[in-house]
Amino acid sequence: MADDREKAAYQRLETAVEEVCRLEGYQGVLTEWVVIAASQRYDEDGDGITQVGTLLPSGGGAIPHHRVMGLLDFVQTRMRAMAAADDD
Repeated sequence: MADDREKAAYQRLETAVEEVCRLEGYQGVLTEWVVIAASQRYDEDGDGITQVGTLLPSGGGAIPHHRVMGLLDFVQTRMRAMAAADDD
């Protein structure tokens, strides 16, 4: 972790994830989480650049890659099923 500010920010993020899970009705202890974030900017030539990244507990490394990929694959599979079932 780069510095104390970054460590504190990740602690606040984890607290926020725990709070949202509680409000959404999750039960039990939060064991793993992944936040996917995207941002858009423009370079000096006016070309759009999208940055996509993942935020993990403690800045990464706390969850092995195979667990992160499993979480993402599970959610992606569930979202595809929901999209396929959507009549709109």
